[in-house]
Amino acid sequence: MISRLKLEWQTILLAVLIYALFGFVTRYYHSLPGWFVFIIGGYVVAWHGSLRHEAVHMHPTTSEQLNELLVLPSLDLYLPFRLYAQTHTKHHINQNVTDPELDSESFYLSEKRWNALPLIRQWSYWIFHTLAGRLLLYPFWMIPYFWFDEAQRLARGDIRNLQAWTWHLLGITLTMSWVIGVCGIPLWEYLLLFVYPGTSLTLLRSFAEHRSHPDWEGRSAILEAEYLFGILYLYNNFHALHHNNPYVPWYKLPSLFRQEREKLLERNNNYLICGYSELFLKYLISPKEIPYLLNR
Repeated sequence: MISRLKLEWQTILLAVLIYALFGFVTRYYHSLPGWFVFIIGGYVVAWHGSLRHEAVHMHPTTSEQLNELLVLPSLDLYLPFRLYAQTHTKHHINQNVTDPELDSESFYLSEKRWNALPLIRQWSYWIFHTLAGRLLLYPFWMIPYFWFDEAQRLARGDIRNLQAWTWHLLGITLTMSWVIGVCGIPLWEYLLLFVYPGTSLTLLRSFAEHRSHPDWEGRSAILEAEYLFGILYLYNNFHALHHNNPYVPWYKLPSLFRQEREKLLERNNNYLICGYSELFLKYLISPKEIPYLLNR
């Protein structure tokens, strides 16, 4: 028996808003000041990334295919949705969070790999574990490294990700047909004013989501974000709550957090950050943690 399709109109309306904002800032790109495009363009690309995260967790419909189609246009250009869905599903095996051998979204290295790195590479990881390094420099390393790794995989004859890249190229074509073909925005300007700040904002969210801790429940943060950041990340800043309830839609997380705040903080060993302003003050130029995990 075929189950009945269920829709979440809150998330569908959010998608309409995101695409409408993207359409506005690209269509009137040549009439808008560069600083405005940088801020709003980056915000909307990161916001679309948060929408993709909802799609991975089966929102706004109970159909994987419809959810994928909803986020098919690739605003960030670099990350295939199907590959993101694969890695993020692995990331939600909570006992493995932050483990560089098991968690494909970990920002840490194993101690063995760390010790094998040349000194200059070790220094780069220290820099990437500061907020300034993560936001300003890491996108220029992360995206080329990811694409190169995927190209090597294909060159070796490994075609497991080929279908994901085929769909991704369709998403890029849709986006670039509008951006370049209709709006006349040069590719390099789109990369600079949309992709770069959007990727940096996404990295801001992930910077403090996890930490090294012997107890897996103590590895996921609660960050009580300022409003514009909370809605940007669709309340994924309540990250310990999200890991405990991964299929709760974004619009229900604030009320659920208010109900469970004290229990969550007790379970995650009080890993609490009081806003992104606190994050900047503490870690702008200071590493949040050592970049490798000591053997657990």
